Amino acid sequence: MPALIAMLTDFGSRDPYVGIMKGVILQRVDASLVDLTHEIPPGDVRRGAFALWQSYRFFPEGTIFLAVVDPGVGASRLPVMVESEGYRFIAPDNGLLTYVLRAESRAWALANPAFQLHMPSATFHGRDIFAPAAAYAALGVPGRAFGPMVPALQRFSLPRWAREGEMLHGEVLHADRFGNLITSLGAFRRDGEQWLLFPWLHEGEEPQYFAPAAVRLPDGQVLPVVRTFDDVPPGAVAALVGSSGMVEIVARRRSAAEVLRLADGAPVTLLSETLAHALEDEKHAEENE
Repeated sequence: MPALIAMLTDFGSRDPYVGIMKGVILQRVDASLVDLTHEIPPGDVRRGAFALWQSYRFFPEGTIFLAVVDPGVGASRLPVMVESEGYRFIAPDNGLLTYVLRAESRAWALANPAFQLHMPSATFHGRDIFAPAAAYAALGVPGRAFGPMVPALQRFSLPRWAREGEMLHGEVLHADRFGNLITSLGAFRRDGEQWLLFPWLHEGEEPQYFAPAAVRLPDGQVLPVVRTFDDVPPGAVAALVGSSGMVEIVARRRSAAEVLRLADGAPVTLLSETLAHALEDEKHAEENE
């Protein structure tokens, strides 16, 4: 069975860059190539890191992820290969792998010229360094053959995520192409009729039950948590648990990003069902006084 290489870049489809990388790979190995996305906003390493995290668990073990979002190409950042959870990730060491790194992850610098194109350019490491490395990894070349081990990789600060009793504090990460605002409030998974909250990106913390009921925005507006997009009343904005387990702020057949104009990094708070009901009771009591 051919090796599986999944590709993620910010190169887009207008220019031949992605196709050239595929050509370099296919010159060296018979591989199945999967395009995760090539539409990461140019240079947006954090967005690329999220897309990589969002995707990798749905691939079979042994998949090689070739990820190139590299605004520092030609500078001092290292090209690396990382082994983690049965996968291999080939990428620049610029934070792009932040969300997939684990305590047991191992990394090697892509320093051996035998596994690069001859005289690599300073501006297209995707073609000259990363694509050949993916091909040779698919051929079974071990990490140690590529170069010395890298003891610590670059990571950017994790998004806001903290539980405080019946509240979960987070932030807006970005808007997807539909205008849904993806937040760091998650990751949730169904456990029967209940929601189990996993401490996103915080290793060592145990999952806990949490019934998401409402999201409070920076201006104090409180949005209900609904089950589907069609449960959002016409003209309204609400929240739901999306396919990745993250809480998303959405509008019905509209862009929530355009409606709310919330910037990336804006603080948001998830209220549990217990707290939301208590606040609603307080509100009714004040109105009846």
